[in-house]
Amino acid sequence: MKCVAAAVLVIVSACAGNAGKKADLSGPYSCGATTCGSGQICVTYESGSQCDVNEDAGIGPYQIEAQQCIDLPTACHGAPSCDCVTYRGECFGVTNEGREMSFGCI
Repeated sequence: MKCVAAAVLVIVSACAGNAGKKADLSGPYSCGATTCGSGQICVTYESGSQCDVNEDAGIGPYQIEAQQCIDLPTACHGAPSCDCVTYRGECFGVTNEGREMSFGCI
């Protein structure tokens, strides 16, 4: 039972990232080819090993398919997390001091 609890703790810790911490969302800062302003976060969507791969469109496995700035939802209370930000696909977590979130397919 201890091993299961330890494994769950590791997974939860890895997924939490910066979740729960208020982010410094003062702008401007870069998000791919665009620039986010104050109060916005950069969201990235990546293809998986097979899902959303489209060789004809130049999208291979594990490539960035889209990046854009979105306003941080008020439900986040200044702290971006997978609980309050929705985008395409599975939420992979918060990075870059809460300024960026990754999404994709698995």
